[in-house]
Amino acid sequence: MDSRAVFNAIRQKIHSGSVLTDDDLMALVILPLTVPDSEGKQKMLEKVVDLAEQIPDEGQRIFTLSGVIVASDKFINRDYMDQIRRRINMTQLGQLYEKEKIEYANQKVREKAIEIAKALLEDGTEIVKIMKVTGLTEEELLNLQNELLTI
Repeated sequence: MDSRAVFNAIRQKIHSGSVLTDDDLMALVILPLTVPDSEGKQKMLEKVVDLAEQIPDEGQRIFTLSGVIVASDKFINRDYMDQIRRRINMTQLGQLYEKEKIEYANQKVREKAIEIAKALLEDGTEIVKIMKVTGLTEEELLNLQNELLTI
């Protein structure tokens, strides 16, 4: 995935007033995971959060911010995570909405991580590298690898 190109395409959609698709939102959520090192991930995360705040639809904005928190949990700076949470503006309704969106985002992020892992396994990428990119465990990747072999 060309992180910069995806980011720029979504930024252009937002600035032109185009409606973002579910795929656009998921791409934003996982963009920080596509960058190779922790510092790069954090920088991309900050760019994504800044862009997400420009999404006109509140539901999509909250979904993206919540999804970013979930997807980036392994590397996100805790202080920055708290800033994102404060930006979501927690009302009781917002909290319920965020919980539902986080569960949905968790499911979608996991599905995307599995999809990416399968492609990387098929390409012969080392499991350790796939673990770093997707956040999946070695056991999960070995199970996926076995599934691919039996298909």
